[in-house]
Amino acid sequence: MIEGDTACAALAAVIAVVVSAAVRDRAVAVVLGGTGFVVLGVIAAIDTSATWSSYGLAVATGLVVAAVGSVAANAVDRSALQASLIGGALAGAFLARPLDQYRPLAGYPGDNVPVGTPADWPLVIGATAALLLLAASWFTASKSSDSDPLFTGVRTGRALALGIAIPVASVLLWWWFIATEVLADDADLGTSTWWYGILLVPLVVGGVLWLSGRDGLVLAAVLATGAAAATVPKWQGSWPVLVVFVVLIIGGIWTGRRMPHPLVAVGMLLVCTLVNISDQSAWKVIGIIAAFVVPAAGGHLIAACLPTTAVLSTVAVTSPATLYAVTGITFGLMAAFGGSRESGFDSYAPNTTELVLSVVTIAACAAAIVIVTRRQPATDT
Repeated sequence: MIEGDTACAALAAVIAVVVSAAVRDRAVAVVLGGTGFVVLGVIAAIDTSATWSSYGLAVATGLVVAAVGSVAANAVDRSALQASLIGGALAGAFLARPLDQYRPLAGYPGDNVPVGTPADWPLVIGATAALLLLAASWFTASKSSDSDPLFTGVRTGRALALGIAIPVASVLLWWWFIATEVLADDADLGTSTWWYGILLVPLVVGGVLWLSGRDGLVLAAVLATGAAAATVPKWQGSWPVLVVFVVLIIGGIWTGRRMPHPLVAVGMLLVCTLVNISDQSAWKVIGIIAAFVVPAAGGHLIAACLPTTAVLSTVAVTSPATLYAVTGITFGLMAAFGGSRESGFDSYAPNTTELVLSVVTIAACAAAIVIVTRRQPATDT
């Protein structure tokens, strides 16, 4: 429980939020981000399964997210940069499971891998390329005008509190779930486990309403997208189709920046969730169509809810990872055990409880968006 992926995700999220709140200078942000990329590449090249490497990756990831989030938030066109940053995190959340089958497994006993081949060479290459791009941002990014320091302090304090509360609550709920449901003598992973995850919904939605101005809208967008994505079929086939999902997210971000209609996007997510109410053949086809609509609608919704502060953009980037541990319990605990269709999509169909909880979550996010969008925009937006 202590050394699992959830604990590492929470650690990365907390570090990202704290560092992004503390860093105001672009030079410091670039140095911290570069350090994070170097650590990522080195640990991946070392090829070790030691506990320290997991937490080293978590710390490095937190530094990278904080640095890139800070650079994006301090640029003139921060809305476009934050949309790209959070859209990238959304794409990562959609593609993490299908891409996992392509990851090398050199760290496991019995694998036949040539000597000297790093276990995570794609991560080494990716970290190197990202390091060069981050260095290039020093010559291309420009800083925006400073906002009111008093108002910024209030916004940062609340965002920092919420940014720490979400990953901490997530990991505590996950440990509670493992201790009481998985490790218990009378473990029964049935529908009674849903409430471990749903406890996070009031925290996120309440936090969105508690934050100043319209800053927290993007958190409601991420949560609504995650709830909808958990109920649609998942692609398990060949990789070229994954490019389609990335293009759909980019298209959604493009429309969300030019013709922002957040409530329309939330409505589309709600419809995509409801069409999975039946596992009959006709509805399965509609569910597959919904699997292609959700990425575009999610990208549109996120872009329509920007810009936001540096701290909240880092919270939004880490939310898919920190919320997954408990939303996975709520919105599809058994998804990993679904069979595969000929089309390449899994055959998992959410039960009634999962659909109801997803609908309730999306509706709560929609209500928060309606309330918050009626507020006056922040003075520096």
